[in-house]
Amino acid sequence: VGVMMFLLPPVPGVPVYLTLGIVLPAQGHQSLGWVGSIMYASGVGLILKLFSSALQQKCIGENMARFVKIRQLVGINSLLMKSMRLVLGKKGLSVSKVAILIGGPDWPTSVLCGILRLSLLQIMVGTIPIIFLIFPTCLSGALLYMASIENDTGNPEFPWAGTASTITLSVTAIVQFGAMIVAAYYLERTARQEADAVAAIEDDREVKEADDKAEHLKKCYEEVTQWGLIPCGAKLLLQSALGFIVTSCYMVQLFSSYCFVPHSLTDSIEENLDGKVSNLFLPLGWVSLGLFCLSIMLIYLFQSWGTQKAEKLANGAVVSASPDEASIDDNSSAEGPERWN
Repeated sequence: VGVMMFLLPPVPGVPVYLTLGIVLPAQGHQSLGWVGSIMYASGVGLILKLFSSALQQKCIGENMARFVKIRQLVGINSLLMKSMRLVLGKKGLSVSKVAILIGGPDWPTSVLCGILRLSLLQIMVGTIPIIFLIFPTCLSGALLYMASIENDTGNPEFPWAGTASTITLSVTAIVQFGAMIVAAYYLERTARQEADAVAAIEDDREVKEADDKAEHLKKCYEEVTQWGLIPCGAKLLLQSALGFIVTSCYMVQLFSSYCFVPHSLTDSIEENLDGKVSNLFLPLGWVSLGLFCLSIMLIYLFQSWGTQKAEKLANGAVVSASPDEASIDDNSSAEGPERWN
């Protein structure tokens, strides 16, 4: 389960470590003791991280590197990516390498190492210090569980655990965000102090050609989606999308008790939600979710319309906002619309 969570792009590592800190000590503290079970959870977390990072780099990243669109999406020719390649490509351990591998988001960082085709061994070595993030996170999870335990009288068995978990969670945040700040500092310093070495890294020619085309298409998109030029139907799509997403956000923020069933990380889905995750949503919650999804769909429709018009302009075709709207002449397409009839 932990590996599957790591392989999901939106899932960061901290929730995985936190869950390990809750589940494993809850099951193992009677045989291993609290200290032993927390250490065991930290060790499992490190193994999961290293194994998942290897899968992400070799199986996902290196296979994705074959596609020009993917290499373009990550900005492989950018100054940032070249600086990162230079830092992560060095052998051994360094503060800059460790900061990037710990402070960066888990899935994107590992996959990016594969796209850049970096040495797996060197990346694994640089990732081992993540134990300094894993241990306080697992400790926080264990303390959260300990805080929920009650004795026979109904009082907390560990009354200090709640306060202690707040402190350890703060340590986790300091390590995570501190590493991000240090990584940003060293990347900027590398780009400045080793500018010649960074510039010596050759551009990906296929990506450069795709970037040039994308830049031209972006300018065309900005031209054809000017508010004063788009038709009423397109304006209605944007206004409706804005209204739906704002309404959804206010419903969730102001009326959350009417949208969702109270449920915490330590609650049981079987007991609290009758075994169905969908029971988390109350009727108003389904409405807010529906409005959110509808807003996304409307935004997608508008962007699809704008992209189609931009492609016509980029290809030198006549672009009309609507049958009754004026069009862009072929002769003006190279420099953008000069006149609308």
